[in-house]
Amino acid sequence: LLDRFLRRIEHCRIPVIAGIWPLTSARNAEFMKNELRVSIPDAVLVRMARATTAEGARAEGIAIARGMLSQLRDVVQGAQISAPFGRYSSATDVLEVLGESRRANAG
Repeated sequence: LLDRFLRRIEHCRIPVIAGIWPLTSARNAEFMKNELRVSIPDAVLVRMARATTAEGARAEGIAIARGMLSQLRDVVQGAQISAPFGRYSSATDVLEVLGESRRANAG
């Protein structure tokens, strides 16, 4: 979806800021997809549904968001990471992937 969007606007000189919302549960993912019409792949819904505890769902949502951020960092000019339901630690946990990738590239 993002690739298609970026191709359509490649002639424009505008920065693209990606918005990432770390999912908190399978119910949260379903709500985002069905009620808010957010594009969430079925594979992500399955991953969230496999989490058996609230902490497991939070960890999976952060892992998914980290993966998205890693994929996006070279094709967008910035990212806005949401803190779902005021849980700021979720946003900072997602951002840790940036430090991990810097260390991997330096070594």
